[in-house]
Amino acid sequence: MREPAGGPAPADVLFPELLEASEPAPPLRPRGARPLRVLARILLWSLITVGAIRGLLPAPTGPVPSPSPTAGPAAAASAEPPGHRRAEAVAAAFLREYLTVGEDRTARAKRLRQLTARGVDLRRAVAVPADVAQYADLVVPAGSRSVAGGIEVTVVAHILQVRADLYTDGGTLAFVVPLAVRGDEVVVAGRPRATTVPVASQLSLPHPPAAAPSQSRAAHQAVVALVTGDKAELTRLGGGRAPSMRPFPSGWRVVSIGPAEVTGPAGARPAPVAGPSTAATAQATGSARSFTAEVTVRARPPVGPASYSLPVRVDLESGPRGITVRHIDGGGSP
Repeated sequence: MREPAGGPAPADVLFPELLEASEPAPPLRPRGARPLRVLARILLWSLITVGAIRGLLPAPTGPVPSPSPTAGPAAAASAEPPGHRRAEAVAAAFLREYLTVGEDRTARAKRLRQLTARGVDLRRAVAVPADVAQYADLVVPAGSRSVAGGIEVTVVAHILQVRADLYTDGGTLAFVVPLAVRGDEVVVAGRPRATTVPVASQLSLPHPPAAAPSQSRAAHQAVVALVTGDKAELTRLGGGRAPSMRPFPSGWRVVSIGPAEVTGPAGARPAPVAGPSTAATAQATGSARSFTAEVTVRARPPVGPASYSLPVRVDLESGPRGITVRHIDGGGSP
């Protein structure tokens, strides 16, 4: 091994070869590099100029074509203007900052300025008492529409307020955020205005059909047999063959079984093709109808003391031979 140029290496140096003089550095600018650098600089400034010109062009203000009512989901997604998704993202980010008011009001104002157009005044747009802070723990865009010069996005937010380390529910609010669109740039164009939360609170589910006691009883017995593992009872309820089943998720333990409720018909078997013996066959066998029932059980997960009320779906068939259980769905793996 060679000694370093300065003489013998000290005894405590593990790798004395690292002390050797380094190789001379290669030249910094090889031949032909200057023309390439000039060409790259011209290309860069060309791209910057094109981007600046696109930013100065006005956005199209014409109506947005709506997708054909016969088009599928893929066609509707492709027909949506490309700027709407970006606008919804900007609106959601803005409203989160807009509704979040803490101790550092200066930093909040700076963040809002980054998302708004010049001249938009948001001072005192949101006023909370000095000892109260609030923030939006959930912000969700709920729709958008094109307007002259931009897009309006409806955003739903849930508010939490904090006072003396105590959290209170600030409610669920909805705002329409106006946005200006110019080229690829999307900015907030004014203060958001309040709107109705887009939730169909008056929506009611259809009433289930009147169920015979035998249908509810069969659904309840099927869940009891599933929980207890009574194969003979399952075979009897299935009309001589056990119904298909999905057990409860692994580790869940049922502690009680509630009543059954028939939630509606699950469809009917197709009618037989007309023939010489069709009327006689129908009179002899009748037409079978399918029903769906839900049985409420209370169960505990594998870990923890909590219990949960869970619906178990039971598919039934009503025919000349009575009620037959076809499927029991406990939610686990088949």
